[in-house]
Amino acid sequence: MPDKIQTQRNAETMYRLAGKCFAGYLGYPTIEHFLQNSTSFSVNLISGAVSGLYLTDPLRLLRKQLPGKDYPALLNTLAEYCTAENREPDIGVLFETDNLLQQYQAGEQYFKAETCFIAGGEEAKLLIGCELSEMTDGICAHFLICNVTKLKNAGESLLRRVEFDGLTGLYNRSAGDTHIMEYFRQYPQDSAALMLIDLDYFKRFNDQYGHDIGDLVLKAAAWQMEKFFGRDSLIIRNGGDEFLILLKNRTPAEAHEEISRFFAEPHVVTHEEKTYRFSFSIGYATYPEQGSEYHDLAMKADIAMYHVKMHHRSNFVRYRPEMLHQKRTQLSFHLGDILSGIPGALLIYKADGREEILFANDQLFGMFECDSMQELLQFSGDSFRNIVHPDDLDRVEREIQTQLQANTCGLHFIRYRIITKTGRIKIIDDIGHFVHSPRYGNIFYVFLYDSEQKQQIIEAGAKIAEKEAMQPDAENKPT
Repeated sequence: MPDKIQTQRNAETMYRLAGKCFAGYLGYPTIEHFLQNSTSFSVNLISGAVSGLYLTDPLRLLRKQLPGKDYPALLNTLAEYCTAENREPDIGVLFETDNLLQQYQAGEQYFKAETCFIAGGEEAKLLIGCELSEMTDGICAHFLICNVTKLKNAGESLLRRVEFDGLTGLYNRSAGDTHIMEYFRQYPQDSAALMLIDLDYFKRFNDQYGHDIGDLVLKAAAWQMEKFFGRDSLIIRNGGDEFLILLKNRTPAEAHEEISRFFAEPHVVTHEEKTYRFSFSIGYATYPEQGSEYHDLAMKADIAMYHVKMHHRSNFVRYRPEMLHQKRTQLSFHLGDILSGIPGALLIYKADGREEILFANDQLFGMFECDSMQELLQFSGDSFRNIVHPDDLDRVEREIQTQLQANTCGLHFIRYRIITKTGRIKIIDDIGHFVHSPRYGNIFYVFLYDSEQKQQIIEAGAKIAEKEAMQPDAENKPT
């Protein structure tokens, strides 16, 4: 008998300890503080009488609307303000008198539900606990309702940091991989398509307009993907300017049609009255026709995407086996590597009245003795007209038009002066190509060379050659 009493006391101690731990987890120093901040009441399920009703926020907002002693009416009022995703659980059903009595007769004594409470424009997350016990006058249900909003929000915030990309709000690579593999495991018979998407010439937005605009473009791209593919799809930021999308439950024909319509959409973002256009290179592979394993499909979508990038970008294509034989050295060259290695300053600008600069490489802002692309754009007013020395501008534009009229290949060759940011005057050789772009209209591609630098290099090379020519061959030297 003493052992039984001691066991009961030990159990009571553990219950109190568990209560303290739970209260502490919610941020309350004691169980008493926790109870003072929780709504509670008891119900006689036979008579429907409510006793000991104690209200705390946020249910205190309903004080005038809650009937004090009638449980069915009390439950109906609470259910009106409590919602949950997909209406599960419906507390009006879960805690209904007959349901509780049936569950108690079946041996169930404890119930809980998490729900969202909305009243007076405020939203809170509630944990509702109910314990049933037999009393002398019937079956009693004891309710405890606690506000777990802060705890839930903290958990959701942590989950978002773990699973979601901070900039775009999309799944990050790690979480995305997990969700895709889980989908293939659960639905092996479904049809699906895996898309790999790369933003075309993304480095230009960062280099020419700054990282703030680059981030703006990334967020706009993510928003457009969510808006268009949101139906039953997983959208992931792979990293950098690359995205991965799993189109669930699509046949190959449906996937092709949907991607085609997305590609035809205008992809633009406006900031401070300036519009930035962007496009995508998209490769995709279909499940299970082209692979039943996630990583195999991802590899094939990657090959298809690089096929698009190899053929002028801004397109989409489904993987084909012959793509495996593409020359990977050509595919691996990055645009930034090519532009940094070009022997000259590259400038692209619109062939209109304003002559807005669309693109420039690092060598160009170095030529003007600017420290960054932003500095060059500010210095030039973002226009080719302000790059040319003002005394040469009219002559340059006349000569360009005259040369374009004299040939059919759209080329011009011209020399003029520029003024750098520090005030230096340089003589520049300009080789330009006039073309029409479906996206931007009439534009000029121009290479600029520093004439003085070119002449110095040529003269230095000539001197070395002359010096070597004056030296006898090593084999003819006397021993």
